[in-house]
Amino acid sequence: RTKVLDIPKRLWVNLVKASNIDDTLTWPEVSKQQLSNLAAQLTAGIFQVNGKSTFKEEFVTAGGVNLKEINFKTYESKILTNLYFAGEIINVDAITGGFNFQNAWTGGYIAAQGVVNDLNTNIE
Repeated sequence: RTKVLDIPKRLWVNLVKASNIDDTLTWPEVSKQQLSNLAAQLTAGIFQVNGKSTFKEEFVTAGGVNLKEINFKTYESKILTNLYFAGEIINVDAITGGFNFQNAWTGGYIAAQGVVNDLNTNIE
């Protein structure tokens, strides 16, 4: 099954530009070297960020472990036992200033309880 990667349009435009791909080309017209350049940009590209977003002093967190892959009663991975997630590793999109902090603190607390419970279970 193919997983679709959502890349913000402005980032995609800059990745294509950095890969020396003319924005008027169609995919069949892109050379193997240009595709290789694009792969390098996707995996190791470095960009300088200038200025602030529309949120002024705030910023947005995005990306991370898919929420469907986490048991929120314990913050344990549904895919790999004894693996716990908390904080910005979890895909919770939020403007800073409260919600994401509360999510990180609560998640950290619940995940820590899950780890302790696992340790106690394994000791017995």
